[in-house]
Amino acid sequence: MKTLKFLWNKHRYLLFGFSLATLLTLVFLAKFLFSIVYWGSHQDVMIEKWMPVGYIARSYDVDRDWLMLQTGLPEGEFHPRLSIQDAAAKADISFEDMRDRMMMAIEKQRAP
Repeated sequence: MKTLKFLWNKHRYLLFGFSLATLLTLVFLAKFLFSIVYWGSHQDVMIEKWMPVGYIARSYDVDRDWLMLQTGLPEGEFHPRLSIQDAAAKADISFEDMRDRMMMAIEKQRAP
């Protein structure tokens, strides 16, 4: 306790900076651990209408930009948060056709 009182009296900014750095480190550590736990249990999930293309790419461990091209939309028409249902509507095909197109592309990408 004496050391903390000394640091507060003599090196207040240093103590504040160290505390802030420690807090930021803990926040990023928690975010990292959450990411590991979440994506560890969400691999190769069944594609649903709400899923963005980026989410599917992460789940199936393929490149997001490559998967965007597999939607068949022109490059100006898609963005990372575009859902599969919206991509299918823009391409004038059904959701099921878009899902099948993406699954075939993913399987072809993964094939040895």
